[in-house]
Amino acid sequence: MDQDNAKVSGGAEAGDEFGAALSMTAYRPTGATSADTSMLAVGSPGEGVTVDGKDQANAGRAVLIRVNPDHTWDYLRELKQGDSEDTVGGTSEADDRMGESVTSVNTNPGEVPKADNLVVAVGTPGEAIGSLANAGAIHSFSMLGAAGDNDVWIEAGDGDGIPGNPAANHRLGESIHFTGTHLYAGMPYGPSPRGAPHTLPIGNLTLNGTHGTVTTYQPGADGLPAAGTTFGTAAR
Repeated sequence: MDQDNAKVSGGAEAGDEFGAALSMTAYRPTGATSADTSMLAVGSPGEGVTVDGKDQANAGRAVLIRVNPDHTWDYLRELKQGDSEDTVGGTSEADDRMGESVTSVNTNPGEVPKADNLVVAVGTPGEAIGSLANAGAIHSFSMLGAAGDNDVWIEAGDGDGIPGNPAANHRLGESIHFTGTHLYAGMPYGPSPRGAPHTLPIGNLTLNGTHGTVTTYQPGADGLPAAGTTFGTAAR
């Protein structure tokens, strides 16, 4: 599988980094008796995106693939900022690097999924928030239906997302990982001088989910030793 495949939108170009991040989760289609199909998210953070006739180098994107029980696969759609066809929020800009990290989860793999329990999060660590370069952000989408139907934007200081305020070079979205109940989002470059990961309930990342409390794990607090640097570099 590559971007020159006739099924996949776009074409392979130097520096696309297609496959830099991968995440697969089980999926039970309507009519199936078990979760014997999989959904695969593929990050391509070096992808250039054309906006108003101008190429935005390293804007990035992710694509969704369905892997079937007979080992065939089907291309579903791309996930990129400012996609007018799928009404995805944001704007693709140079060096956003959307797709540098991807993580997905099916919170009820034994059942035919609804939009809110088959979710993919896509990190965009190069995103500028206002004038704050590389502040970073996270998009979450349902893996079902059009991307814009369940597009949720997460940045620092946005209520039920990451606590604190956005700042330059924090690179939120560089390290993310779903468990069955939460999204772990590492912020190793600040605002905590030693770094910190945050855990967001999955409901905070879906349009119709029940929002819960975000928990922060920070060296020097809640029994964690006040030692080390860049805590949260790898959230797993």
